[in-house]
Amino acid sequence: MASTITESKSEQLQYEQQLAHLALLEHRRLPPTPSGSLLSEDGDGETVTGAPHDIDTDAESILSMVSYPDPAGRKGFTVSSDEPAETVYEAWEIISGKDSMVRNSWKSVCGIDFGVKWRSLDDGFVGLNAIISYEQGELAALHADAVQEYEAKSSKKARSYAQDLANRVDRLPEEVYNNAQHLMDYKTKATNKTPYRRREWRIIILEESEFQMTELLPERKKKGILRRHREEPTMRRWFLVLRGEEVKTTKAVDGWRLFGRFSNPWWRIDVQETREARKEHREYFAKLKAVQTRGPPRYVTRV
Repeated sequence: MASTITESKSEQLQYEQQLAHLALLEHRRLPPTPSGSLLSEDGDGETVTGAPHDIDTDAESILSMVSYPDPAGRKGFTVSSDEPAETVYEAWEIISGKDSMVRNSWKSVCGIDFGVKWRSLDDGFVGLNAIISYEQGELAALHADAVQEYEAKSSKKARSYAQDLANRVDRLPEEVYNNAQHLMDYKTKATNKTPYRRREWRIIILEESEFQMTELLPERKKKGILRRHREEPTMRRWFLVLRGEEVKTTKAVDGWRLFGRFSNPWWRIDVQETREARKEHREYFAKLKAVQTRGPPRYVTRV
């Protein structure tokens, strides 16, 4: 089972890498090399600008993400440009398997083990898989049904569905929570590469269950002194539905401007001040050099 899941993850990773490569080829025109202002020795600014790079439109059509299938023949999901949707749903699952424990007994008398020692095989794992067998309308209906079902069985003074969902997400096991958080981060970065639109992703459905390999789930025995808690399954499954939405747009010609950790919004002012300071510095030494060339002043004595 672990090897099958590993192979599935490797195929999905390979497909995602292919889509990322094709996304680079799908741009209509690569942006020109960013222009930079260089200060020469004489203080004048020089602008260096790269030439734009064109991509053949035929290559775009053949190698686009829409027309290029994965090894299983499935094509990537994209929103139609004719009818752009502001809301998109995606279904995902996170599967978690615990480390296998092997019992090593020090001594056995009449079939009874004494001094039992357990050893972990360290074969636990956490897998993240996309579930593509849902239409957009189905996922929207699942969310509406989940909200309606929660409100029907809860009292008026109970917390809202959104608050209950936030609490359940916060109580996820650490490795599962980290995978969900990384997924949200990846989706946010992948869908916010345009300077004209801002998109956000949120978890709207979270369901926990046991990873099912048979038609029925096995009967779990209760454990503990009071027999209150049932045995936990070896493999657990969390079903998530993400909702991506456009939350902000801009009509500016160049869109929102880019900045980073090491960018300087005042670089134009700094360059201008540096240029003026260098000019004053050159003028000062030019005057000093002229005085040194003329030599010391001569004094004329009158008789």
